[in-house]
Amino acid sequence: MGTVTSADGTVVDFERYGRGSPVLFIGGATQYRAIDPTTTESARRLGEAGYAAVDYDRRGRGRSGDTPPWSLDREVEDVAALVTEVGGPAALYSSSSGATVALAAVQAGVPVSTLVLYEPPFFAGTGHAEHLARLRELLDDGRLDDAMRYNLSTVIGVPDAAVEDMAGQAWWPAMTAVAPTLLYDLSAVHDVDVDPDWRARWADVSVPVTVLSGDRTFPGLTEAADAVALALPNARRRVLEGQGHGPTPDAIVPVLVELLRRD
Repeated sequence: MGTVTSADGTVVDFERYGRGSPVLFIGGATQYRAIDPTTTESARRLGEAGYAAVDYDRRGRGRSGDTPPWSLDREVEDVAALVTEVGGPAALYSSSSGATVALAAVQAGVPVSTLVLYEPPFFAGTGHAEHLARLRELLDDGRLDDAMRYNLSTVIGVPDAAVEDMAGQAWWPAMTAVAPTLLYDLSAVHDVDVDPDWRARWADVSVPVTVLSGDRTFPGLTEAADAVALALPNARRRVLEGQGHGPTPDAIVPVLVELLRRD
């Protein structure tokens, strides 16, 4: 376990597993170590495979601090501090909306060797201004539980029964505690979605990129992954059998090892 101090003074907490070429895991919305044992296990196994796998809490989550106002640039500075700490260049593996951070880090000149993006949730022309306004309203009123439910049911489209089941789990309070960071991820995704030209946006991303998705994921995410791969100048596309929006360690670690050895 360790910490780094980002450029704006925010302390970012991380765990490093193994030794070797560094690989940084960038979580999606609400993901952090206290409620995401799957990513931690994937990082641990990758460390055992001969890499320095870094699993960290993004700002505003878990053991990491936060310094307002948020911007994607600040998250990129967090990545830069972590890569400096572990001795980059580093590979970046992102889950879902964590792709916004990974892609921005490359464009900002952070030393990155390769990108692996799992199900980046980008849908061209689909803005989220109304959702962002409603989330701000709920969060300003301190209604963290309602904000999380709104994000799951209305923004993502999780069935109400499934949301109710989630709300009954022991980890639900820890998840609602990071509800303010929903604005971070959705704002970053919104900026991508309203951009009329993805190809121009990412034209300078020259590092090798692999865009992954599962064949049992939410509707639309397979097509979204296809579109992102087409928009990047040096991208491969791959579908993982039997996987949903969060791949199991058994499924993702061998693929990461294969890709990292290739690149």
